[in-house]
Amino acid sequence: MNVSLTLVALAIAIVGDSPALAQTANPCPTGSPAIVRTSKIKPGGSIAGFQKAVADHARWYASHGYTADAFSSGRVLTMNPLTRAIAPTPDMILTLHTKAVDVPAAKHDAAWNAYVAEYNANADIVSTTYVCLSK
Repeated sequence: MNVSLTLVALAIAIVGDSPALAQTANPCPTGSPAIVRTSKIKPGGSIAGFQKAVADHARWYASHGYTADAFSSGRVLTMNPLTRAIAPTPDMILTLHTKAVDVPAAKHDAAWNAYVAEYNANADIVSTTYVCLSK
């Protein structure tokens, strides 16, 4: 599923820069915790490889009982300032992890490490933003 950057921009309010959503008792009292991450595809990496990592990430969460968590990805769009034409950037992608929960390190396993390796083989993280999505 692709994410509309416009909808994401309208729906979110920045919570803060704390990397531990779940360590806060109630980080989103009027919404749902989410993680918005922008990544840059590496030379030799691919959008398809990155999207496979997203799918494997989602499967891991679902198969380990985190069934409320949802994952989406979408191409980052840019506007040509002269023509105002909007097009996907060739090497940037956004992921959205909604209803995000923090998984304790003790639960990480070989399948966890495999999808993390897929992400790492295909892209570098440019930014991570923790947000509360409006209900």
